[in-house]
Amino acid sequence: MKALIAIALAVCLAGCIQPLNADSADLAWERCNGGGPSEYRLSQCSAVIGFSGTTSERRAAALIVRGSLRAEARQYQRALADFGRALRLDADNPQIFLQRGLVHQASGAFDVAVQDFDHALALQPGLQAALDSRAAALQQRLTSFEQDIARLDQRLQQTPRDPELLNGRCWLRVINNDNLDAALADCNASLAVRPNDPNVLDSRGLVQYKRGDYAAALADYDAAVRLAPDSGHFLYGRGLTRIALGMTEEGAADQARAEELAPGIARQYQSYNILPPKPASESESAE
Repeated sequence: MKALIAIALAVCLAGCIQPLNADSADLAWERCNGGGPSEYRLSQCSAVIGFSGTTSERRAAALIVRGSLRAEARQYQRALADFGRALRLDADNPQIFLQRGLVHQASGAFDVAVQDFDHALALQPGLQAALDSRAAALQQRLTSFEQDIARLDQRLQQTPRDPELLNGRCWLRVINNDNLDAALADCNASLAVRPNDPNVLDSRGLVQYKRGDYAAALADYDAAVRLAPDSGHFLYGRGLTRIALGMTEEGAADQARAEELAPGIARQYQSYNILPPKPASESESAE
């Protein structure tokens, strides 16, 4: 019986829904935003979104609902696409950032989720759902980090000079801003085993950058770029460092090239809470 009902519903979705007009658009929106089977609501939301007479405000609202329904079905990429479209229509809607943050949280991208919750709270301070979700995402990030470190610790007890494991622990610490001295020690130990590994030089460059030793960071990034000139990651890190040293044009050029080679690299570093620094003044960079 359930199978027959499902078949009937699928047939109805395919053929029973007529194109919207001004008279039926309001009803479709009520069905999109109301109760009932998720697939049916999705079809109604899609009809509202596709109707030429739908206002931008309602289209954004329908995209939020459809994105939420897709997220419930674990269709995370399609949900993110809906929220992205909604933001282009209504960039100051805190609910879009909240719902997108929930998708990132569900997929384990806790840093990006926190950024979205922060956006939602900036638009609507005190939004309880965003406050609760942000606290949960921070705890999940901490738990995930601690578990990853524990696994690396255990493996390094068995093979203490494994350069890839040492670099992995160095990188994990630096992107979580945890014990930069220990991160530096891991990167140094990795390079002692495998000198001139550009991936480790990149990791150590970021450690030095976050420690504020920009000259040492630039030396590591320069070395990494010489070994792998087409790596967007290495170029982006060098761009950050050059900007911090007052080499604004060179840094911007590095970052532009990095984005060409590794699209989305800037957003990836933003997820680590690593933003382009305020350029040093000419007098500071000359000292």
